[in-house]
Amino acid sequence: MNLDDNSAFDLVADAFDTLKQDRNRVLRVIGYSPQEGGAVIEVVLDETPLRLAMYDYSERILGLSIVIALATATLVFASLQWMMVRPIRRLTENMVGFRTDPENPAQMIVPSGRRDEIGMAERELSIMQRDLRTALAQRGRLAAIGTAVAKISHDLRNILQTASVVSDRLATVNDPEVARMAPRLVRAIDRAVDLCRQTLDYAHDAPPPPRRSVFPLRGLVDEVAADQSLANGTDIKFETDPTTDTAIAADRDQLFRVLANLARNAVQAGASILRVTAAPRDGFIDIAISDNGPGLPAKARDHLFQPFIGSAKPDGTGLGLVIAREIMHAHGGDIALVETSEKGTVFRLSLPVAKSGSARVIVKRAAAHS
Repeated sequence: MNLDDNSAFDLVADAFDTLKQDRNRVLRVIGYSPQEGGAVIEVVLDETPLRLAMYDYSERILGLSIVIALATATLVFASLQWMMVRPIRRLTENMVGFRTDPENPAQMIVPSGRRDEIGMAERELSIMQRDLRTALAQRGRLAAIGTAVAKISHDLRNILQTASVVSDRLATVNDPEVARMAPRLVRAIDRAVDLCRQTLDYAHDAPPPPRRSVFPLRGLVDEVAADQSLANGTDIKFETDPTTDTAIAADRDQLFRVLANLARNAVQAGASILRVTAAPRDGFIDIAISDNGPGLPAKARDHLFQPFIGSAKPDGTGLGLVIAREIMHAHGGDIALVETSEKGTVFRLSLPVAKSGSARVIVKRAAAHS
């Protein structure tokens, strides 16, 4: 065999051929010396001792490979257990424990501070658990408030019915000032009685559906303006334009609550002018309510429609806008904050357009009286 005439693959094939032999052959190997450039080395040897040496070397390599494989498998198993299986098991056990007792602070996961995907999952799970516990606490407080309000409304309705009877008798007094104020008093008491009834209905079942009617927006805005001026003891200026002659289809009393809440918030923030406009948009009527107040603080903007934490006042509950959004959603519309800055705040109410034929009649009447 000439080593210079065989490739590496040929030498490997010859090695396997030697391992397969069971007879003793005489091998003659020729090759150039790597140290003496021109020297040729020739070796003659029996094949059996070479084959036995190769077997012995293969057994040692096999044993070493098994040891290395076992050590590697042990390290991989320990690494997977430590880095993946245990953290994932910790996540799943925490999820199960939190599901069984979400109000227990001990069931909340404490992030390990890892920077990989498992660490991100721990952090996100911790945030989700904290937000869920906060929501559960708020829901518990709302349930307690709802029970208390239902009890108060039950008794208050009886008191208001007595006040309604008294207000009806006031309407018969021949004093001009009393005659002027009595209708507003009657309407206010009627709204309070109706609100108590709706609160009781809501506590026992679900929020009452809107009792829709078609009416001009301007008349409702004028009524809110009069109510706010009377309630706050100060003259707040309401500005409207011809767009408010538009007829809208909604529950008048519920929409009164929405506008009254927005006006009350603006007055309490320091606004003196409210401007109301309306514009059609893709099957909806957008009602914009803007004021000249100082704008909403950052906390109120970040938690605008969340009870107890969305108020701009330190002692506020933030329920006004929550109730307003529920009313708008019940109408198939929505309420949104358009902008707020030191120059003022703008909210937008979106209501489905009036589809009744009486809408055109009301628009004409409103235009005739304006």
